[in-house]
Amino acid sequence: MVHLGIIRQLMATREAKLFENMPLNPSQFGVLNHFSHAPKRSWTVTELATVMEMNQPGITKIVSVLLTKKLLESISDSDDKRRRHLKITVLGIKLCDEVLSSLLPDISYIFGNKDDDEILQMQAHIEQLMHWLDEHRDDIKQG
Repeated sequence: MVHLGIIRQLMATREAKLFENMPLNPSQFGVLNHFSHAPKRSWTVTELATVMEMNQPGITKIVSVLLTKKLLESISDSDDKRRRHLKITVLGIKLCDEVLSSLLPDISYIFGNKDDDEILQMQAHIEQLMHWLDEHRDDIKQG
């Protein structure tokens, strides 16, 4: 766990440097990137807050910026006009792709000395940990 904490801190610092001159900050990009995996799917702010593990005011602030930049669109619920569904726009997909492309040189630099088998093995372990953590979000043991 100590190593994961160190990696998280080192990655956060690296991410901050990488995003200094980007049109989005890391949090905004994280939310937009979440939409890009299933561009036809819509999300409510409440659903996003849960899946992104953020509080409602924080996710609302990010969504407002993405709506203002026309990277997301807001659609009224047909049954409940108070409820809004958010979807990524074509512009949002395009910007997400551009940001990812601009990150590729650093990603290649980080993993450039690893062979494909090492990367696949690391990916498998990280995905395994990710799925376990996702399935046990509220299952925390304390001593």
